[in-house]
Amino acid sequence: MFFNMAKLRLFLLPLALLFSFCKSSQVSSSAPKPGEQYQPVDEAPLISTLTIPVNISLNDIVNTLNVQLSKAALYEDYSYTDNGNDGLMLNAWKSRDITMMMSGNTIKYKVPVKLWMKKDLNITEAEANAEIALAFKTNFYINPDWSLRTETEVEYHEWLSKPVLKTGIGSISVETIANIALNRSKKMLSKTLDDYVSQQINLRPYVEQAWIALQEPVLLDEAYKMWVKTTPLSIAMSPITADWNNIKAKIAVECLNDVSFGDKPSFRKNSSVPNLNLVNDPPDDYQVLVATEVPFGEAERLARNIMVGQEFVSGKKKVKVEDIQIWGSNDKLVVNSKLSGSLNGNIYFIGKPTFNPQKNQIEMQDLDFHFETRSFLLRSASWLFQGPIKGQMKKAMNYPLAEDIKAQKAAIQESLTNYIITPGVVLNGTVDSVAVKDIKILPSGIRVNLYSKGRVNVDVKGL
Repeated sequence: MFFNMAKLRLFLLPLALLFSFCKSSQVSSSAPKPGEQYQPVDEAPLISTLTIPVNISLNDIVNTLNVQLSKAALYEDYSYTDNGNDGLMLNAWKSRDITMMMSGNTIKYKVPVKLWMKKDLNITEAEANAEIALAFKTNFYINPDWSLRTETEVEYHEWLSKPVLKTGIGSISVETIANIALNRSKKMLSKTLDDYVSQQINLRPYVEQAWIALQEPVLLDEAYKMWVKTTPLSIAMSPITADWNNIKAKIAVECLNDVSFGDKPSFRKNSSVPNLNLVNDPPDDYQVLVATEVPFGEAERLARNIMVGQEFVSGKKKVKVEDIQIWGSNDKLVVNSKLSGSLNGNIYFIGKPTFNPQKNQIEMQDLDFHFETRSFLLRSASWLFQGPIKGQMKKAMNYPLAEDIKAQKAAIQESLTNYIITPGVVLNGTVDSVAVKDIKILPSGIRVNLYSKGRVNVDVKGL
């Protein structure tokens, strides 16, 4: 019996050693989980300034006036008894193209007008035709509600063909009568021109359309489902100036810009345009600060694309990365790597995200095992501590921004190229630079503040 027990022990000893070896080579445990905590963020809103030069072509205004007034009567009077029984009928309509020039807030233009008149001579009637050039001056003012107020008057006139009344007994020169009739109709003619000019130069419809269009979220990157949403805060305009060809002004908009990932962000349009605020000289370029937030879920997806499925081997020991989770710990990120194989469980990395301007990427500064994970690995899986997993994880947590910034710049540039705000109102712009301003850790994800500079311009054509 003793011999048999001894033989049994000798037989079982290798099995026990083998079992002990297998047990020590496959650890089913996890390192202590680091807590999730965030520093309070007391950050002033990132206010951007968009300066939009607006150019309104004088030629377009003149062409539109010429088309609209080509058939419309400027003045009509078919009664002898109105205007104090003056015994005169008078019609006036544009006979040739209008010419125009502008200086400051004054428009000066010359309108060639055909006149038809008919005079009651008691015993008979006399009819006459004539042509006259009227020189108008319009002073315009922009009201606080962005509407236009105009004051038009006739500065002078000159006869291109003097009126002659034709009667049954001959022709009678009636320039004096015609001048009286013309003076009587100047007020009506001025009002007609006031109406047309105020309709063509009124900025309010364009300001309203631009104000509302700014609020519509724009998809910048379809692959990343990246949206930018603008919330305008205030709007101002420089005094209107003019040269020989254009009416010019600068509209300055202060706004907040937020970038989000995923579905189109919900928003409520604010259609109430603030009152006009005049500023002397807004900057020529725009300065846009964009708060970009990468949700932890998106950061995990990007890290999983690189790390999940990777295997790390040391001798006969091997682990495979099954999953990645990320959360914040004050100003740092915790990366939970779920492993299978020789170690079944979770290990944790920690590091601070920073922007490397030389490489144009976000990096995890000093990414390392969390201090409790270090202690855990030294006790139970030191071979993993010495392996390449930390270096690979550090590479996986680097987020190159060069292509993203290039893509964002291209996307923004595309949206600024021939952007039709409304028919005849076209926005064009350039993006000079896009750079990272700073990075913060929020409970919802990683905030990256981007700073962009460029220029935009609005042309108003074909009114």
